[in-house]
Amino acid sequence: MRSKHLFFILCSLVLMSHCGLFNKNKNLNNNNPNNNTSNSNVRYNAKVITTVVNTARSYVGTPYRYGGVTEDGLDCSGLVTLAFQSVKLKLPRVSAEMATIGREVNVRDVHVGDLVFFVTNDGTRINHVGIVTERKSPDNVQFIHSANSGVREDNLFTKYYQSTFAKATRPF
Repeated sequence: MRSKHLFFILCSLVLMSHCGLFNKNKNLNNNNPNNNTSNSNVRYNAKVITTVVNTARSYVGTPYRYGGVTEDGLDCSGLVTLAFQSVKLKLPRVSAEMATIGREVNVRDVHVGDLVFFVTNDGTRINHVGIVTERKSPDNVQFIHSANSGVREDNLFTKYYQSTFAKATRPF
């Protein structure tokens, strides 16, 4: 009886691993067609980054709208989603899920095109995201996001954003 139980557990683990439940590799360049974050043949280069940033900046002034993904209103992850879709990169729709994509980078080492994540409103999980748009100096790194006042750029190293900063990632 014990061997049947052990065999059942072993078979279940094998099946789950083939379904991707234990797959910790969430690389955007994974060419699996069943993976929502599949972005084959897209390279992280200056042209791609410029397009992402310019697309995001084209929405400056757009009002904030929870769940919004159009020029009528955007939330933070909607803005990031649209910016990366402009270069045919598909990211998860929710900021907490976006934070699992790519590799984490030190906040002092962020580059233009990196994603920055925050935990706001005394929350316990990531609920806000932006895209690094410019490094003016070590203490002046601009990022674009959709806040309550709409789409705008802010300095990552202001007191408020440093107090809510959670992590930065290089998404591809």
